[in-house]
Amino acid sequence: MILIISFPENSHVDRVTAHLSRPWRLVSTDWFPSRLALAMRAGGERRLALRLPDGEWIDLETVGAAWYRRIRPLEMDPALTDPTSRLFAWSESTEALGGIWASLDCFWMNQPHADDRAQRKLWQLREAMAVGLAVPDTLVTNDPAEARAFIEARGPEQVIRKAFRNIAEAPRHTERLGSADLARLDQVRFAPVTFQSFVAADLDLRTTYVDGEMFTAAIRSEPEYEADYRPGLGSATVTPYRLPDEVAERLDALMKRLNLAYGAVDFRVTPEGEHVFLEVNPAGEYLFASERTGQPVPQAIAACLERHDRQHGQ
Repeated sequence: MILIISFPENSHVDRVTAHLSRPWRLVSTDWFPSRLALAMRAGGERRLALRLPDGEWIDLETVGAAWYRRIRPLEMDPALTDPTSRLFAWSESTEALGGIWASLDCFWMNQPHADDRAQRKLWQLREAMAVGLAVPDTLVTNDPAEARAFIEARGPEQVIRKAFRNIAEAPRHTERLGSADLARLDQVRFAPVTFQSFVAADLDLRTTYVDGEMFTAAIRSEPEYEADYRPGLGSATVTPYRLPDEVAERLDALMKRLNLAYGAVDFRVTPEGEHVFLEVNPAGEYLFASERTGQPVPQAIAACLERHDRQHGQ
């Protein structure tokens, strides 16, 4: 059986399940512990199971492939109003559910601990360099003097700033430094900021990596989106692209080092033709690229999950 750990009405998941022929079940972590139950036994009878909100019990020993994609926070029962009791219940629930995932003997896309570790962009850059991928000259610091020296060495117009994660409550696009940024440079003492040398590009690339398969889309944006293509996707031209063999081999090596079966990878192609690695999102979106290029990413994910589930059942 294929276990999908995500949430209902997720268009990226829906596109994949439309191509699944083997049994599958969806589990949303925000159902736990109020609407989702677990049972694990050791030392005597062996059992590893989940009870879905509709009452169905899933035997997790039969899971051959699991897809872990953008989970939601646990939701405590509203009847539990005492703050200390809620904190304890959340802590115990987190440990129990994490133990269930760690106990699954199956193929993962991606293993939860690997997914979490690979979110660390600093580690990504070091691993990318280790396999020979080109990366931008980067500084992450909360020291204003370090930031000022990095910027002065390159000139403000040749430096961009970016956030580790673009959270909904405080969205931050990647942008070239402006006068307002320089005026408040001392504020980096409040939280680390990522500064990078601006990489001039003919194209942005989004490569969707699926267990060794790579689907790359070239994104040509309007000039005003030269630092971050995402706000300009609506007017961008998106076409299929083939990574050079050497870059593809190094990317495959990177994904293996990160222990990721899936990832959405961003590159920039410079006017000189160099492919510069920017980052990999372990649960990155693929629909904006696959729907505009016709690349069969949902089918590839479904085929991967079914292949591993079938192998587990043999």
